[in-house]
Amino acid sequence: MLFMKSCLPLAVVLLLLQNQTLSSPFVEYFRLPAEPLIRIGLVTNASSVSITTSDSQLVAHSLDEPQRLLGTARVTVSARAYRPPTYDQFIFEIQNVPSANEANEIANDVRLQTGETAQVMVEAGKSTWKVWVGAPKGSPEEADAFKAMLAEKGVEDVTVVTETKTVISSDAVALSQQVRNAGKSEVRSLVKATGGSNVSNSAYIDPNLREVIVNGQSESAKYSSLKSVSFGSFNDRLNPVRLNGKAYRGKLEVFVNSRGSLTVVNVVPLEDYLLGVVPAELSLPQLEAQKAQAVAARTYAVANVGTYGTKGFDMVPTVWSQVYKGVSIENPMGTRAVRETRGIVATYQGKPIMAYFTSTCGGRTENSENIFDHTEPYLRGVECSLEGSRYFDPFTIRTARVPARVRTETNLEMVRLMSILAVNGFSLATNQMSDEWFETEPTVGEISNWLNQIASRSGKSFPNVTKETAKPAELSRILSAMLYPAGTADVLLTDSDVNYQLAFDDVSEVPSANRADIAMLLRDGFFTLRPDMTLQPNRPLTRAEFLRVIRQIFEKRKWMPTLQSGQAKATVDGKLIVRNGRSDRQLIVRPDVFLFRMFGTTMYPVKEAVLIGGETVRFQTDPSGNVIYLEVEPSEAPTSAENMSPFTNWSSTLSALVVQSRLSRYVRGIGTLYDIKVKRVGYSRRPVELEIIGSNGIKTLKGGVIRSALRLREQLFVMNKRYSGSAVASYTFTGRGWGHGVGMCQYGAYGLAKMGVKYDEIIKHYYTGVDLTQAY
Repeated sequence: MLFMKSCLPLAVVLLLLQNQTLSSPFVEYFRLPAEPLIRIGLVTNASSVSITTSDSQLVAHSLDEPQRLLGTARVTVSARAYRPPTYDQFIFEIQNVPSANEANEIANDVRLQTGETAQVMVEAGKSTWKVWVGAPKGSPEEADAFKAMLAEKGVEDVTVVTETKTVISSDAVALSQQVRNAGKSEVRSLVKATGGSNVSNSAYIDPNLREVIVNGQSESAKYSSLKSVSFGSFNDRLNPVRLNGKAYRGKLEVFVNSRGSLTVVNVVPLEDYLLGVVPAELSLPQLEAQKAQAVAARTYAVANVGTYGTKGFDMVPTVWSQVYKGVSIENPMGTRAVRETRGIVATYQGKPIMAYFTSTCGGRTENSENIFDHTEPYLRGVECSLEGSRYFDPFTIRTARVPARVRTETNLEMVRLMSILAVNGFSLATNQMSDEWFETEPTVGEISNWLNQIASRSGKSFPNVTKETAKPAELSRILSAMLYPAGTADVLLTDSDVNYQLAFDDVSEVPSANRADIAMLLRDGFFTLRPDMTLQPNRPLTRAEFLRVIRQIFEKRKWMPTLQSGQAKATVDGKLIVRNGRSDRQLIVRPDVFLFRMFGTTMYPVKEAVLIGGETVRFQTDPSGNVIYLEVEPSEAPTSAENMSPFTNWSSTLSALVVQSRLSRYVRGIGTLYDIKVKRVGYSRRPVELEIIGSNGIKTLKGGVIRSALRLREQLFVMNKRYSGSAVASYTFTGRGWGHGVGMCQYGAYGLAKMGVKYDEIIKHYYTGVDLTQAY
């Protein structure tokens, strides 16, 4: 049973609200009179437990009794068969009287001589009589004095008989009646008031009663009780009470259960309970995600009051309810999340929702009826991301530079080359690279700048450039002078060497003065022909052709700029975050960054690129350390909000025999397993109905038990079957996620919070059509 601070039990409040629902289409609000107490079943089958405190002493309390100051900081609590209290009384008898008449005469004489009462009765198991003199006495001293008084008055033949009496306590009677009327309840300690004459009039005592035994060092800490016993610290707030060394806020209530062992329940205010739930369920460092978890956990607790009512508590501290670890797990962020959402619950049509949550949904959550056995309008499958482009906005890097627009693959390669060269001193005299720009000849200014870059790297003086320099004949003379010592080609190449290198169609058009230079440049890979096997020495090169020559020179001389590389983390505020060993390197991206993104195996110039984390990036920085050139190779990882979960992707291969064994625990009569087929999938593409084909026919398996039966991390999977002949030898399940996949995705909440989404929007994203209500 759950009690509330100075208010009705929460279960009663929920019942009133449910009754209100029956008379109206929906309840417009949900309100609790005060913060409720929640009962968490920490231990359910203990022979004994240790309860301690770091405070000066423990305080114990039972129903209808004053608090007990135990005078010790440690007690051991156990259970034993009930031992009702006994006491000795002393009876005075004149025994072995032969007949009733004689006994009556003796009784009359006793009355006359002493003035005491005298009763005649048959002695048990004999044919003789006895006379019971006076009232029983409660101590040996009283008995001796009474016997002496009788002797003084002439009644000497008196035997003192000691009789042990058992006390029938009202608690034993009340507990016996409670057990008799318990129905399905497994509680075997007294949890109801003992007042009322109708209870105490009953003499029935259950022979199987067991009592709670408290044993500590002080005398006040040594006692037994048929009632449940609640333990706390003298100052609970500063010194939480401990169960077997583990600290919990609130009280620890101990009672006997139907197995005769102990159940220990943490009776704790809901908000204090959440302090030990939120960090245990979602420890990821985002406040808004933890606030969403606090609301979900609070709502789940309110909606699940009495789930384990027959066992004497509301919930368990495991995944079967919510993971709860007490004081040890508390942390500042989780505490702040609970405090800042105090009393807020998610409601649908005025009632608290069943706020399921799952670790990692795999990118989509599922409709409740496809996993559990009930349909809830607020537990609809949703994408684990925001709608449209808004979802990627926080992870997007943009450039003010107008991306190139080209039609040919060769010019696409030139876009990347020109961009890399441009951030390394080469002149780029256009706002947008295009096919037309690449297919026209460069200006004198561009040629001068480009050749000066080669001269600088060669340690040569800048050449004199004219419009003629764009022609291969004149360009060969200048390049030869920059790349080789003076006269190298003329001295080191014979006529036969030159003729060997100049074996192309229009060699006759090459001026004799340029033959040796062109031959050496071609031999060393610094020059190239046009696609039609001609040089056309007197026709100017286009920008694309000129840039290809530069690329060949840079590659041969190993002058190509070396790009930095690494694995990106999710972009924050437009910054590039690169994993650097065990730390992260955060880089400012210039507004005019040259930005490329890979599609397939090719890099394309883009206006923006999304970095959600896991992408391979190659980049160059300017002298200030800001990124001026950036290439992004997309990650193969999922892009949904839960993509930071270590459980996003998984695979499990099982032999056909193992699969058959596992399925047979849930589906009877399969026989020999032949095959498994997915018969139906849900909103999220999770298989929600399997067709199991065996030697005994076709069976089906539906709902969330599919994951349980196959013992998989999640139910979002595809199957790959490996055959041996015509029979399936093994099944490989490749899937995403961890958990049942219904309700709020915890890693998804974390991902959304990192994007700046607030807790209320996170709750409303995963729980369709809900309201957030201040319940107290």
